[in-house]
Amino acid sequence: MASVSFEESRERFREIYLRQPLLHRVPFERWEEALREGRLRPLAGTRKNLFRLRRDFKGFAEGTVFSETLVVPGFPHIPRIFRLATGVPRYFEGPFFAEEKIEGYNVRLFRVEDEILAVTRRGFICPFATDRFRDFLPRLPEFFETHPNLCVCAEVAGPGNPFVGEWPPYIKEDVRFFVFDLLRLPEGRRLPPEEKYRLLEAYRFPHPEIHGPFSSRDLEPLKALLRRYEAEGREGVVLKSRDARVYVKYVTPVSHLEDIRVVFPYLGDVPQAYITHRLVRYVLSRWELFRTLDEEAWGAVGRRLFPELEAILERVDRGEPVTETFHLRFRTERAFQALLAHFRHAQVKVEVRSVRREEGYLVVELVKIYPRATSFWKNKLEGFAVVD
Repeated sequence: MASVSFEESRERFREIYLRQPLLHRVPFERWEEALREGRLRPLAGTRKNLFRLRRDFKGFAEGTVFSETLVVPGFPHIPRIFRLATGVPRYFEGPFFAEEKIEGYNVRLFRVEDEILAVTRRGFICPFATDRFRDFLPRLPEFFETHPNLCVCAEVAGPGNPFVGEWPPYIKEDVRFFVFDLLRLPEGRRLPPEEKYRLLEAYRFPHPEIHGPFSSRDLEPLKALLRRYEAEGREGVVLKSRDARVYVKYVTPVSHLEDIRVVFPYLGDVPQAYITHRLVRYVLSRWELFRTLDEEAWGAVGRRLFPELEAILERVDRGEPVTETFHLRFRTERAFQALLAHFRHAQVKVEVRSVRREEGYLVVELVKIYPRATSFWKNKLEGFAVVD
């Protein structure tokens, strides 16, 4: 999409502002200032007049998307608790549900005029999810005909996704969509779980496992569920109150180790504090669920971390870059080219290794190249000193 001037962007946003009463709580001059500073940007990847917020602004969350007829709020961040025994009673007075937390990436799907779009947490159009939702949510157009003021929040997960190096162990190829929330627009209020569950069943939307309701007075059934998820290599749960006002998440020990395994080779591109935080989470969740921090617990850290790191060090020592390989399926060539444009816009360096047609899909092998991670390991292997 060709870049547009500030003046053109301002006039396009003015058209939205004049027709969108929710925006009027902030004077147009402040929106204009946000546009000038780059906090507010035209949404690339569509011909519709849409804008997104790059950062939180005057009560509007990062990732919020605006049009003349639509406001899609940024998806709220869900707080994490580190101990069930004290965290659950602190936040839940009445019954609550536990939904499986899926390891993938989060998209919001909504209809704008005649088009259904999927946007990421930061408000970018996701060409991959926009292309593939038809394979997993075939009744989504019908859903939006009946419920035009709802937004569908889904996790895209599996080895065939273009962004995340982790996925549930029960997905062996390609991807799946899991609808985990429905938001009422424009305020972004989440539908209560039981109302949401009825709609998920009515439209046969795939969704995470649902358990409950539970009581904060007896947490053993919830702990038993999490021990099962640990044994199966699943990520954890999101706990949701019956009125949808309270959400908190709790993650299994093995999921923290998976996070470390996936990101450790990419230090330089990932903050080192990321590792420390997950080690702390691992210690606390392992101790609570299994009441032990024995040799097996620490041995698990090494078994997750070192095999892949050894291969990375050998490649860098040979002068090769740190890379990550993705195998993707697209319904259309247009979606594939849009994803490449998104990577260019996000300054992600990629290399396309192969493209072929298979069973009606465009099957792509794509490699992401991580220059900062390469430099991080290369400098150390080449003997450069660091003051620490």
